[in-house]
This record gives sequence, structure tokens and C-alpha cells, in this order.
Amino acid sequence: MKDAEISNAGRTTVLLADDHPLVLNALKGLITGDENLRPIHFVGDGLAAISAIEKEAPDVAVVDVRMPVLCGLKLLEEVRSRALPVRVILFTAEMNDEEICQAVSLGVDSIMFKRSAPENLLDCIHRVAAGSRCFPDASIAAAVDRQRQRRERMDRLLASLSPRETDITMMAAKRMSNKEIAQSLDITEGTVKVHLHNIFLKLGLADRSALRSLVSPLMET
Repeated sequence: MKDAEISNAGRTTVLLADDHPLVLNALKGLITGDENLRPIHFVGDGLAAISAIEKEAPDVAVVDVRMPVLCGLKLLEEVRSRALPVRVILFTAEMNDEEICQAVSLGVDSIMFKRSAPENLLDCIHRVAAGSRCFPDASIAAAVDRQRQRRERMDRLLASLSPRETDITMMAAKRMSNKEIAQSLDITEGTVKVHLHNIFLKLGLADRSALRSLVSPLMET
């Protein structure tokens, strides 16, 4: 066995994907400085990352959420749907509640914010490589809890509506017109208006705008 092969034996291989060259170089330097990690590929978009994951089979992929061609969440979805054997750390400046919950539901191994200390990212890579999930930032748990509360509130609201009223509520929240709703449900526009009137009464709302303001933030993306 060659010296290089001996030195690489047992080291965790890491793929880095970020569309900002400065960030990518900084990550490369950070990973290279850890004797137990070995960076093996560096890419600037999600599609290139998927291709590299297929060819290089890294242990861990540190992936920016905001990337061209294929964003980090779509990459994670692709990795999971194809059962590619790589652990994924989403590395991002920010994520909203819906994105965090989507990532968690897709089985992301970690979410790390770029504001985190470098040593925290290294620690997270080691923990993820060992088979653990790593969510050190308290805002992740808070986001998941807020989304859970939104879903529960949505369930309570919709419990008072009939199935047809629920359908119309969702369509109206998506800014569909009465005509579009009627065509979609194969009913008359007059029937749609009657249903909307009943929905407003049940939910204590004044108009369609109030309905959108109430329901739209509670709808899952």
C-alpha cells in the first residue's frame, strides 16, 4: 500500500458544495486542517454535487442550501429518493421554518448555519459521520415547534368546515377566482359564493382577503 493510501485510510471523506468560491475555499482549508477528514470534491452547484456524490461516494456532503441549478433541499430530496449512501449537512446563511421542516422530514443529518464557529462545523461533521444527527442551533428545534403549532392550528380551523368548504378554502387561499374554483370542482360560481359566505361565518372572517391572511401562512409548502 502506498504512503498516500495509508495516510488516507480511515479518514472521513467530505464533499463540499457551495456556489461562492471564497466560502468553498474556506471550507476546503478547514476540512484539510483536520487530520481525520479528507475533502475529495468541490463543486459550485447542486447538479454537479449529485454527480460527484454518485462518482466519489463521499461519507459526508456539506451542501449550501442556496445553489444554482439544483438547490440544497432538492439535492437532499434526490439523495434520499435514490438512496445514495451519503450523509448530508445543509450549510446555510438562513432558512425559513418551512425549509427547515422540509429538510428534517427528508431526513437531513444536520443543519449548520454559516454564522456558527468553524470548530462547530468540524464537530458536526464528525458526529454525522459516526451516525448521529446534529442540530446544535436552538433555532432549528424552535422552527420545527412553530411549524407543528401552525399545523395544529390549521387542523383546528378546518375541523369546523365540511370537506367541500375545506377544498374551497384552500383554493381561495391560493388566489383562485370563483370561476376557477367552480370549474375545478364542477359547480356553479353561485355555489362557490354560498360556500365562501358560510366559510367566512364559521371562521369569523370578513372577506376573501382576511381568509388568505389567515390560512396562507398555515399552509404547508
